[in-house]
Amino acid sequence: MRFLKRGATAGVIVMGVLLGASPSQAEPQTTAVPTATVLPEQEILIKIRLRQFDPPTVTLQSGRKTKLVFQNLDSELHAFVPTNLFTGVNLNISGNGAPEFTDQGFKRVIIPPEGQAEIRFVPDRPGTYPYLCDMPGHEMKASIIIREQAEP
Repeated sequence: MRFLKRGATAGVIVMGVLLGASPSQAEPQTTAVPTATVLPEQEILIKIRLRQFDPPTVTLQSGRKTKLVFQNLDSELHAFVPTNLFTGVNLNISGNGAPEFTDQGFKRVIIPPEGQAEIRFVPDRPGTYPYLCDMPGHEMKASIIIREQAEP
């Protein structure tokens, strides 16, 4: 049946051309193009001051490009040490921090006084991911929550 339909379509186009019509006039075609909503990159600023992460909890959307910016406003070194947040995730780190990696991937970034580290990635696993500063004597803890992206 499919062959006959193609043959019939070709016949209509040939007949249209013979009668002086263009192929587009012989058989109008419409193509539905799905539209996808592309959200802009979300940027989250986390300030480090007085041995605290501010805000202590941030929420990200799964599947949305994200830039985490850590600003160290203290006069001492601090670190961003995530727990399982970047497992199997591609990321890009910039700024003047010193990133560290293991065989499993990103481990932490040490951020100098008055320094900054930027981490770009696309979160893909909803959940709550704690992070901390592992510098000696620092009792700094916070968390990142990743939520499913809402349907438009």
